[in-house]
Amino acid sequence: MVGSADKVGFGGRTLTHRGSLSPVMGSRHFPDKNLFHAIFYRLIFIKNASKTNYGHETYRIEKYVDKRKCFDLSYYGNLHRDYGYALQYGGPGGNCGDWLVHFLSWTIKLNVIVIMFR
Repeated sequence: MVGSADKVGFGGRTLTHRGSLSPVMGSRHFPDKNLFHAIFYRLIFIKNASKTNYGHETYRIEKYVDKRKCFDLSYYGNLHRDYGYALQYGGPGGNCGDWLVHFLSWTIKLNVIVIMFR
């Protein structure tokens, strides 16, 4: 994917009938830095106008999770090797309140021209 933006986001959501339990997100696990437990994105790079790949600074990250007892999201920065800059999210769901949709997101404020995912 190639394009330009000033913000990019990642996340997940669940949908359920009013009054019922929220479904799991991912494999039921909260983020725990074991990338085999929950949903993860890896090798997230941002490419600047000079076409140089770089990771994102923590201060540019905005995190939103509406029900932390049911779902969560973690950004790990650069894990190097096969994972690079990575984030992980998920959770067991369950009795999360009488909401139809539960949502979590992670956004990066950018000051770049091109964004690439591998």
